Amino acid sequence: MSKRTILTTIIIPALLIFGLIIALINNPQEPSAELILAHQQIHFGTLPEWEGPVTRSLTARNVGSNTLHIQSVHTGCSYAEITAPDAIAADAAGTLHITINPETLPADETSATAIIFTDSPTTPNVVLTIIATAKRFATLTPDVCEFGNFLPEATHQKTITLTVNAPLNTSDIRLLPSSHPRLTWEMTSDRSLITVQLGPLKDREHFSSLLTVAFPNERTLTLPVTAKVVAPVIAQPERLIYEIAAPGTQPSLEFTLSGATPFKVLKIIAPAALSVIDVDNTDASPRKRLKVVWNVPSTPDPLREEIQVLTTADPLPVHIPVYGFTQNR
Repeated sequence: MSKRTILTTIIIPALLIFGLIIALINNPQEPSAELILAHQQIHFGTLPEWEGPVTRSLTARNVGSNTLHIQSVHTGCSYAEITAPDAIAADAAGTLHITINPETLPADETSATAIIFTDSPTTPNVVLTIIATAKRFATLTPDVCEFGNFLPEATHQKTITLTVNAPLNTSDIRLLPSSHPRLTWEMTSDRSLITVQLGPLKDREHFSSLLTVAFPNERTLTLPVTAKVVAPVIAQPERLIYEIAAPGTQPSLEFTLSGATPFKVLKIIAPAALSVIDVDNTDASPRKRLKVVWNVPSTPDPLREEIQVLTTADPLPVHIPVYGFTQNR
């Protein structure tokens, strides 16, 4: 056998094996801990909120050869609480207790991600998904009473469905009085439907209020009521803005007046720099198109004016702000 063959087949492999043995002796493996959950996800199902908090248990096992310490647990939500042992011995199991308060659960099925932090280099954090659905003791459908755009002197009604899930004496359910004199409501004798009436309203603005349903278990439900009181005639666009115009020119813009019923234009009040023309030129119509011509002055003076239009549909005028800028020579 040649020296080369002896070197490559016997001496070098022997030296490698000897070096590996020395490395293992000088660097012994530390015993480790490892946390394994019986389930990565826990599903609570549907929880009636009137029955109070619900607790489920979950087994957590340390499959390592060293004691595992649980440093902290973050639930990832406000409605769940998790208690865990401070430590789990090697090859032993501990129990996690997950408690959910259904009163603070969101309305639909929801999930949260809890993280368990440990001192294990193998499993420094373990994730647990928590899924649950709350069943409310009572619901209003829809949960917001929206009237939308609302003419000042009009009166409108909406019907709301009341569903009671908890075992309550429904005859003791009460509607608390409204704080607004033009907002009233009443309930049917079987407590299943609520009629909300709003109007007439004089102030032309956004309307909002809250109505409260009181239950015999000392719980309440609130119903937001919203509306936007608009003028009988509105302008689109609501304001006119001219681009930068050259002195001595006559740029024009248009706006449309729209009403629920046909109306006539009685009077147009405009500054001297603006000429307003009725494009449609009709006697009575629910829509009227008007053109505004700006006689641009020779001096670079910004335009900040307003047009007022009086109609047969409304004792108050429609206001259209007008803006423009003159180009420097």
